[in-house]
Amino acid sequence: MTNEPVRLIGLPWYRPEHYQRIREMMSDRHNLASTYESWLAAAENNEAVGRATGLQVRRILIEPEAFAGWCAERNVEPDSAARRDYVAEKNSQNAP
Repeated sequence: MTNEPVRLIGLPWYRPEHYQRIREMMSDRHNLASTYESWLAAAENNEAVGRATGLQVRRILIEPEAFAGWCAERNVEPDSAARRDYVAEKNSQNAP
């Protein structure tokens, strides 16, 4: 048995009813799947791969208004870097 700490990662997560709004607000919307169903299939696959490699994966919900406010407060563009930083911040706030 190893004494290595469990690595906890956050995974951006969206509700079906918010997905198109989230996609529309992103400056890099071309990097997001065109439909919620396509995004969900890829996200669930990424989650499974992460868990299979021993990561503890936490879904971090990105809601349109909260994310837009977070970006405005930090004067950052809503893009993949902002999503990554938002998820990392929320994940660290909820760490055990």
